[in-house]
Amino acid sequence: MNILLVDDSPDARLLLHKILREAGYRDTFSASTAYDVFKKLDVEHGGAGASEIDLIVMDVRMPEIDGIEACRRIKKVEALRDIPIIMMTARSQPEVLRAAFEAGAMDYIKKPFEEVELLARIKAALKLKQEIDARKNWEQELSRTIQNLDAALQEMGVLQQLIPVCPVCKKSSGDQTVLSALESYIHAHPNAKFHDAVCRSCSTLKG
Repeated sequence: MNILLVDDSPDARLLLHKILREAGYRDTFSASTAYDVFKKLDVEHGGAGASEIDLIVMDVRMPEIDGIEACRRIKKVEALRDIPIIMMTARSQPEVLRAAFEAGAMDYIKKPFEEVELLARIKAALKLKQEIDARKNWEQELSRTIQNLDAALQEMGVLQQLIPVCPVCKKSSGDQTVLSALESYIHAHPNAKFHDAVCRSCSTLKG
């Protein structure tokens, strides 16, 4: 999974890359400013780069736009809201942490961080992202299934109104080439309700 590391310190970015690569995370990217992050995620165009990033680890203190404001702007973009953001900060004041969580951060790491803690929090964040993606895929598949079912039911409703079907033999009158498939369906689904129209053969038998 792809991790974006954001820190204005080259040494900090290098250390993060080293720790993550040694832990098996090969797909890591870096940015030094909030503007670099916005460009990477394509915030200007509604987050078109969302699919490229699964987790953002971002420092609070950065030039021009700090990490908290950057987090807030990212979370305003619908396509980017599900990307977990972990804030890194040397400040542990309650107001700083409160501001980070209110901006949309899911977690924070205090600097200087312990490697074990860093990896544990990253692992938890990536697991959350996988669960979010799985849920979204399931919801999309369910939506497609419901749409297909609705379309099929609408088509069947039209057929039930337009096609005369004999209630005795369950055969439909008309062109045999066109109706053969329909008759196969009717016999396979004896409980299907169609407009009753007793066919000539059955009328003769009844008479």
